[in-house]
Amino acid sequence: MGSRDPPRSPRRWPLGVFVLVVSLWCLQLARYLDPDAPRAPPRVAGASMVAAPTVPSAAPPATRADMQAPRPAPTALSSVAAASAARAEAGQSEVCGFGKAPFAADDPYSLKQIPPAVRQRALDEIEAHLLANTDPQVRAAALLLAAKARGDGRSRIDTLARLAVASQDPLVYAIALEGCKGWTDGDAASCGLLSIAQWVRLDPDNAQPWLELAAQAQQQHDADAEVEAMRRAAGAHRSDAHAGLLASLVDRALDIQTPLLQRTLAASASWSIQASWGPPHTSQAYVYCAVDIDADPARRDTCEAIAETLSYSSTSVTDLGVGLAIAKKLGWPAQRLQALQQEHDAINEAGGAPLTGADFSCEAVDRMQAWIRQLGTRGERQAMRDVLARSGRSVEEWSAQYRRNFKLAEATAQTASLSVATDAAP
Repeated sequence: MGSRDPPRSPRRWPLGVFVLVVSLWCLQLARYLDPDAPRAPPRVAGASMVAAPTVPSAAPPATRADMQAPRPAPTALSSVAAASAARAEAGQSEVCGFGKAPFAADDPYSLKQIPPAVRQRALDEIEAHLLANTDPQVRAAALLLAAKARGDGRSRIDTLARLAVASQDPLVYAIALEGCKGWTDGDAASCGLLSIAQWVRLDPDNAQPWLELAAQAQQQHDADAEVEAMRRAAGAHRSDAHAGLLASLVDRALDIQTPLLQRTLAASASWSIQASWGPPHTSQAYVYCAVDIDADPARRDTCEAIAETLSYSSTSVTDLGVGLAIAKKLGWPAQRLQALQQEHDAINEAGGAPLTGADFSCEAVDRMQAWIRQLGTRGERQAMRDVLARSGRSVEEWSAQYRRNFKLAEATAQTASLSVATDAAP
C-alpha cells in the first residue's frame, strides 16, 4: 500500500500491492464461506506489533473526487527496503549501545551480530533490573520477557503463574495467561491454577475477558455458558486488549541510567514478544452475532450493546473493525456506518507504529520507545488517531487512499489468478 508509482516493467509489482494480492488470495475462501464476515487487511511486516484492523466489507469503488486526494508518504514497507539497501551498501549498521555491526543478508536486524556473551550479559542485567522493581506488573513482564527471550522458560513461567494466582491485578493475570499458552501442567504446573473465569472476576467491566470466556464455552459446546458470557460482555463499559502492554511496562521500568545496549535489547525483545501475543477473541462477538439476531430479540439486544462498546469504547483498532461488522449486520444507519468505516480505513492506511526491526540506531530506538509510551498512555486507537491528526491529511483523504489501494490489489489479484489458470490449462 505504498505511494510509489508502480515500476514500468509488467513483470514487477510494487511490494505493497504484492502483499495485498497474496492476502486477497487467502481471503477468497473466507469470502466464499461468509461474504459478510470481518476480513483482515494485510499487515506491513515489522511496522506494527498490534493486531491489524479488520475490514468489515469490501471497499467501495473509487470516485473521481477520490482520485484527486494527495498521495500518502512512503509506507513502512518501502522504508524497510530502503533501509536494507542502505545497510547492504554500507556493509554495516548501527546497534545502539554496541556500535557498528556487520550487515548479514540472513540477519536483517543485525542484533545477532552482537557477540553471544555480550548479549547474554545484557539480558541478564535487564532481567535482574526488572525483577528488582516493586511493581508486580513490571515483575510479571520481566518473567514473560525472560521466558520468551531465552531458552530456559519453564521455571520463569511457573513463577509467573504463581505470581498471578496470588495477585488481584487483572494485568498481572492477563500476562500470566498469555505466558502459560502452550505449556502443559506437567511443564509448568502452576499454569493449571489459572483460569479465564478468574480473569473475568478481576476485570468484570472489560469486555475482553468475557469474550475469551465465550470463546472457551463455544469450543466446549456449552451454548448456555456462551450466551451468558456474551450477555456479560454486552454489559461491560469498555474493551481493552492492552495493546503494547508488555513493551510499555518494560519501558516504564527503565531509567536514564540504563545502559544503551540494555535499552535496545529490552525494546526489541518486548516489542517482538508483544507482536506474537495471542490475538484477542474479539471475533467471537461477530461469530455470535452473525446468526439468529432477527429471530432472537435477546441476542439482538446483546449484539447491539457489544457493537456499541467495540465501536466507541474500545482501545483497539481490531475491535473497531469487528464492531463495524456487527453494526452492519444489525442495520445501523448509513451515516453512523460511514463515519466508523472511514476512521477504520484511514487508520489502516496511515498506520502509526514506527519502523521496527530494520533499524536499531539510537534514533530509531528512541522513536520506538516514544511510540510505546503513546500506546501505554493513549491506547492503540487513540495513538493512531493522533498520527492521523499530525499527518496534515483528513480522515476522508486517508480513507479514499485505502479504498484505491484495495481496489488496485483486487484487480491485480484477479489478473494474476486468470494468468495462473491460463498457464495451468492443458
